[in-house]
Amino acid sequence: MPGYVMLYQTDAARYHMERCIGMKYRILFLVCFIVLFNASPSRSDGQIPSSRTMSLLGPSTIIEKHNEASLAATIEHYNKHGGSIILTPDVKKGAMPVPPNQNTRIIDLRYGTGISMVRGNHPRLKGIWPQYTGLSTGLRKNIVVSDVIPHDASVESWKGEAKEINPENKKRAQTSEEFANTHNHYQNLLSEVWSFSPTINAVALWGDSGAFYPGARSWGGFLSARSWPVHWNEYVPAGTPDFKDKDFDAALVGLEVDVLNGGLPHGTVSKTVGIPLSKVGVQIVGFGKRNTTALELRSEDSDDHAKKSDERRGTWHYGLIDHNALNSESTFLITTTPEIRTGVDFSRTIFSDSALKIKGAGSHSGVAFNNYTGGEIYAEEGKLHLRGGTSGLSILTPGGHEVIGVDDYGNVRWHGIPLIMAPFFMLLLLVVMILVAYKFARELGEARSLLKEMRQSAAGA
Repeated sequence: MPGYVMLYQTDAARYHMERCIGMKYRILFLVCFIVLFNASPSRSDGQIPSSRTMSLLGPSTIIEKHNEASLAATIEHYNKHGGSIILTPDVKKGAMPVPPNQNTRIIDLRYGTGISMVRGNHPRLKGIWPQYTGLSTGLRKNIVVSDVIPHDASVESWKGEAKEINPENKKRAQTSEEFANTHNHYQNLLSEVWSFSPTINAVALWGDSGAFYPGARSWGGFLSARSWPVHWNEYVPAGTPDFKDKDFDAALVGLEVDVLNGGLPHGTVSKTVGIPLSKVGVQIVGFGKRNTTALELRSEDSDDHAKKSDERRGTWHYGLIDHNALNSESTFLITTTPEIRTGVDFSRTIFSDSALKIKGAGSHSGVAFNNYTGGEIYAEEGKLHLRGGTSGLSILTPGGHEVIGVDDYGNVRWHGIPLIMAPFFMLLLLVVMILVAYKFARELGEARSLLKEMRQSAAGA
């Protein structure tokens, strides 16, 4: 028992020590912030604190427990003039006394062990994780950046100058120039790297997550794009038009990867560089021991094997699609591994239409084997063509015996016998049949004669 008590006390002490250390570093962050930007003591009379100063985040104010009464006035001031507010861990938790707008950023240290940077009026200021609403998932954070884009959000040009927002363009078939000059774009976090070094791999964003305990699960990245007809009442920016849930819809892209190739096209080698350089949209590289799957499609209930395909939620209409992105010299899928077990495995799926559809347009538009030396199958004008290889064509039994064979000159074999000999075999067969019939007719005639004689003898007696 004493050992248990000692262990409990030790664990409890360690827990409180770690909590204190975490708090210590967060307070140290604030102290450094104050020292770096020369913040002066603040008042707590409900007016804007005198600790306002200029920081990396613009005009900034630190709100602590002793000057918490000034929070409402500070938010109202920054809603008009712009600025940032830092809430220390000892400030009362809960909603802001005044809803902040797009001009106000709040760095919130009141919840958990991390830091939340919020612009505008967002549920995060109540400590709420909207993504996990109603779930009992255990959550933890380090840095969270939240933003709210109002219905009348302002934009700037590529020069950083204020401009009119581009109106909505509902034309679906837009040229690339039209799309580039008529849409509006927003970045919550933009990481930029300009590289002038031929020996350094320039990485703009790197997520590295390590699993260091048996059974641990590690994600290097996690992206989600959601549409959600939840009106959020108090968090809806002023001036946002109302809508009916039955008419709600939104476009979603979980991840877009743009490759902007201003260099040489694929297959061309620069005289300066001297080696071919690839341009790849998504590169999935395996390290260490054998991995499971490079690319996997899932729905939210993929592991619920009791459900049928049409009962699952979040399924995909297309698994993989090329949307006018290839040229006449492109290859849709290719493998360079010399030997693998299976190319395409559809053995677990029953198709209601077909497992494979091919638009046939004559030779070289169907299925080819061994770069056409093994033959091809193709369709043309409603007719299916089967072209043999350079050594011919064979149709085999399940046991591997040839039933019909065709050589490269078009000669046909039937069970190994050249069909060019068939007329002779048929003639011989005909002769044999005639001889057999002739013999049978003679024997039949003799039998009739014998029967007649027997009848006559019987009548004479």
